[in-house]
Amino acid sequence: MVCPDCGVDVPEKQKFCHECGASLKGVTEPTEEFDSAAPDEPESLELPKLSDLPTAEINPRDPLPEPEWSAPGPTDPTEVLEPAETSPEDTDVMAATSAVATADDYAVTEQIEVAGSAATSTEEIPAVFDGQDDLAEYAPAREPFRLKLVFILAFFGAITVLMSAIANVTDIRTTRPTSGITTGVSTLETFGSNLPIAGFVGAAVMVIGGLLACFGFRWGAGLAGGAGLALFGWAAMAIGLAEFPIAVAESITRTSSESFTLTVTRDLGWWLIASVGIVGLLVFASSLRSIGTGSYVPLNPWVAAVGAVTTVVLAAGPLVPVGQASFADNFRSPTANIDLPTAYFAGRLAQVGLIALAGVVGFLIVR
Repeated sequence: MVCPDCGVDVPEKQKFCHECGASLKGVTEPTEEFDSAAPDEPESLELPKLSDLPTAEINPRDPLPEPEWSAPGPTDPTEVLEPAETSPEDTDVMAATSAVATADDYAVTEQIEVAGSAATSTEEIPAVFDGQDDLAEYAPAREPFRLKLVFILAFFGAITVLMSAIANVTDIRTTRPTSGITTGVSTLETFGSNLPIAGFVGAAVMVIGGLLACFGFRWGAGLAGGAGLALFGWAAMAIGLAEFPIAVAESITRTSSESFTLTVTRDLGWWLIASVGIVGLLVFASSLRSIGTGSYVPLNPWVAAVGAVTTVVLAAGPLVPVGQASFADNFRSPTANIDLPTAYFAGRLAQVGLIALAGVVGFLIVR
């Protein structure tokens, strides 16, 4: 056995530790062994019914007496007071006072109805939110830069315009000199000195509009689309001017009495100009994806209607015959000696139609 405090060995039946003085009660006392008995097992795990349980007989008891504090006490004797003697004057005053009080208590009152009237005010009620004047309408957040198809097509279209300005358009050759046939290599400047400049301006506007469309400006896409249609008309006119000397040379060759060989070559510039027209149409088609007002105030419907009608009149102006010309000359060659190709008339009519279409659609969209 050891002391639980200091751990020193102690003999049996010692009361205190000789080292630390701690009590050894319950440590050194001998313990007796107890016989363990097995637990009783119930005969059945089911609970007995309530009616089978034995009941004890309850004998009635006398009720408990009431406490002393709840018993009623003896009633104090009441003293009968005799009325005091009063003088005749006091009696008259008291009677008069009683009569006035009775008259006041039972007086009949008349009910007066009060009709309520609604109060009206001409003063303006102030707004609940006093900072209403400080609020301002802000335009919707512009989308970040994103490369769009309209800019990609405009960029390639501008490169095509630059190449067509320096490339050979047509090459007309004959085996012998013939009057009325212009031979040699023709460039874009041969048909018009301002044609290259017009192509550069249209291409630049188309690229700038496509770039602005990438920054989220809707009107930039419209600018690129309009420039694309302008380049389509420019290409149609350039091809028509290039086809005119070819048509003249072919007409002279068919009617000439002398035999010779005519060689016509539509060179790289011709196909580049045609490509510019196709790219211009694609730019216009891709710009239609950005149709919208762009958070700007819509145009007045009357202004849009007048603008659309004006555009139609402007487009139909070149078709009006002047002098000895007739309206049918817009669709056929004026004389039998000059047989213009069908592409010439088709390109001219397409240019006029696109001008009218673009103007009408543009004015009606922003109304």
